[in-house]
Amino acid sequence: MCPVDVGSSSIPASTKKNVLYLDAYDSFSNNVISMIEENLGVQVTVLTVDSQWPNGDMRSFLRGFDAVVLGPGPGHPECVADVGIMNDLWTLEGEDLIPVLGICLGFQSLCLNQGLAIKRLPCPLHGQDFEVTLYHSLYASTGSETHVSPEDNLDDGFSESGNLSFLSWLTVNEQGSVYRRLPMGVRHISKPFWGFQFHPESCKSDADACKRLLRNWWTASKQFNQTSKRVIRPISKDALASTLQTPDVQGDLSHLLEQLTAESSKMCFHRSLPLHGLYPENIFELFNAPGSPSILFQSNGRFSIMSLPSPKSWRLEYFVPSKKLLIEQLDAITKTDAHGDISVEILWQILRHVMNTKKVTSGKDSIPFWGGFLGYFSYEMGLAGLSHPKTSPIVASNIEGQNVGNEDETAAPDASFLWVERSIVVDSVLRTISIQSTREADNQPGGWLEAIYQQIQQFHLRTSQEVIEIGDKSAALEQHSLLTSAERELVDTLLQESTVKIPDEMAYKSQIVECQEELKAGESYELCLTGQTTITLPAISDARLRKLRPWLIYKKLKTYNPAAFSAYGSLGKVKIASSSPECFLIWDRISTLEMKPMKGTVRKSPGMTLEKAKEILATTKEMAENLMIADLIRHDLYSICGSGNVHVEKLLDVEDYGRVYSMVTHVKGIVDRTTARDSKHASMAAYGLTTLQRTLPPGSMTGAPKERSCMHLDRIEGWKRGIYSGVMGFLDLGGSGSFSVLIRTAFSSSAHEDAASATKPEVWHLGAGGAVTILSTPQGEWDEMITKLRTVVSIFEPTK
Repeated sequence: MCPVDVGSSSIPASTKKNVLYLDAYDSFSNNVISMIEENLGVQVTVLTVDSQWPNGDMRSFLRGFDAVVLGPGPGHPECVADVGIMNDLWTLEGEDLIPVLGICLGFQSLCLNQGLAIKRLPCPLHGQDFEVTLYHSLYASTGSETHVSPEDNLDDGFSESGNLSFLSWLTVNEQGSVYRRLPMGVRHISKPFWGFQFHPESCKSDADACKRLLRNWWTASKQFNQTSKRVIRPISKDALASTLQTPDVQGDLSHLLEQLTAESSKMCFHRSLPLHGLYPENIFELFNAPGSPSILFQSNGRFSIMSLPSPKSWRLEYFVPSKKLLIEQLDAITKTDAHGDISVEILWQILRHVMNTKKVTSGKDSIPFWGGFLGYFSYEMGLAGLSHPKTSPIVASNIEGQNVGNEDETAAPDASFLWVERSIVVDSVLRTISIQSTREADNQPGGWLEAIYQQIQQFHLRTSQEVIEIGDKSAALEQHSLLTSAERELVDTLLQESTVKIPDEMAYKSQIVECQEELKAGESYELCLTGQTTITLPAISDARLRKLRPWLIYKKLKTYNPAAFSAYGSLGKVKIASSSPECFLIWDRISTLEMKPMKGTVRKSPGMTLEKAKEILATTKEMAENLMIADLIRHDLYSICGSGNVHVEKLLDVEDYGRVYSMVTHVKGIVDRTTARDSKHASMAAYGLTTLQRTLPPGSMTGAPKERSCMHLDRIEGWKRGIYSGVMGFLDLGGSGSFSVLIRTAFSSSAHEDAASATKPEVWHLGAGGAVTILSTPQGEWDEMITKLRTVVSIFEPTK
């Protein structure tokens, strides 16, 4: 009989039983933990497998727990670094025995300890759904699992091996009449050790069946504790207290930040007027000169948020390798403050400090941005925040302080943000323009807000008058379209004689094969391989045209490749033109966090419809590719929201994204400050920042498990991704935020404004790639990468 459902919310925390979870640095661990807490009514304590037992006494420590769960993870159970202290559990005897459940890697560790060989599968089963989801490249071999028939009786030589009794099997057809029977569930004959090879926590596993299985294990565990009369002593709350201190923002840096933000108030003052027929880009051009520090960011296809110059505008840049922070005051000619030895954690604290101390409490509720920061985080900024096992090789491009003396002068900062007190937000749904400022003086009669309001009204009236005078509405509106014919001609002229260097086909295909070797070895479930393309543009002697060219590149990109998350950025030497279809993370001012990983793409071609695209993407390969990232995203959000507060709104949904159809999964988390694991935050802005910090780099650009996948990608790719594969968006002082994944994006970190740049070519970078799975083919992955690459590269070619 299945035990009665006991949700964690129905049991007081003080009376809950305790389960220890050993985390092998997997990207699904929080999904397992949440499933345990939600369904067993217990609280889970986590130790990583490379930890030392507290006080060096495993047996005493384990007496504080009712059971132990050994989690999944990358690697091989024969590698001590991969399983760590998991191995210690198998040495327990007598009164020290404790119920243990091994999942995937934990299952393999148990089987290996009991004499079974761990071998590679001929074809790994990653993200494949057999009512339960499989994520393994290795299997426990009984020595008699091949040349079996699906009709073979499981009792005929398959029920036991040594001290292990087999509970479940999976029979897979390898070729022709050759079948392989894989052990999927085991228990020790005399000790309270259980294990299963599959992943019950995956959102594609049969939820009801997996819950019953978990509860049955829990019932058996409690029965063992009762009959063996185990003495369980509640563990001290201080037993695992971290000694890590969160760094504060102090001294001169704190004083400088207070000075720079002193004139920003707790209110966002605003004026609104109709959009009429204007584009956000038309309005942006009214107030931002070419090349000036500015950002235009479109969020989720609806809100276009633009910065406007302010008397106290400033921006910050951060470089991971040198740990250098630069703060530039834009109203001062040469006022740049440099701060050294700033760790990545301190940078995040700087952003939290400003967002907390300058929190805005009122504004126009329907507008998601009232003021704050606009900018980006690079891919390497995400790498710098990953949690690494003590024995893991550190990702080379992530090492703080590495090659400081040789830092490339053209390298883009790993974080770059513009402080924004004055902004305009265009709502394309309600067709409104909202002019905003957090500066109280701007709200005075005849002040800045009214002046900008009048300028926009006059611009609209001027456009309307031109229609009347010309008598040809289409000809008049052409002068205020997204990209006019004159601009098309000009940008084509400015792009003449450009050269494009794409990845080498043979080298890229060999990297795909190398990725698959890591998948076969159990190092990863999928690896999101990318290649770099560089475009060299001719030098321009005319300073005005040199500053204008990046803006025209952006307008051309958005014209021919519209997407939900377009962005233009001019941040010092960095220029960004992005038209990304992929949402990374959005959060509101109340409680909701949303992530929408995108995996699986079909190019639009004559005859290609949404229904046909759904059929193409409904393959094992494409669905597994998306599912693995969906499960990773759930893990990420559980770390913020806590058990029971993460839900899949849409799973493997195919949507229309302009030039392509893509498969998207929508995952939503709700922050409950009474149960969330990290409940110290004062506002959703702080929760959003913490979520960003813990979820970068985007899982859709890495693969899973994230840490091990990034390690291998760094070695295989051999280049710094930089802004590509990072994220761009806004941090709202009112509490919300929105960030896109920087794909379909070109960026340049060549100097654009100094005299020397007049004689130097301008180099732009862009990347493209795809998720390599065990079912990938080199030709198929190469074709997918080229399809994505052409979307942006074509912008640098003459308009046909």
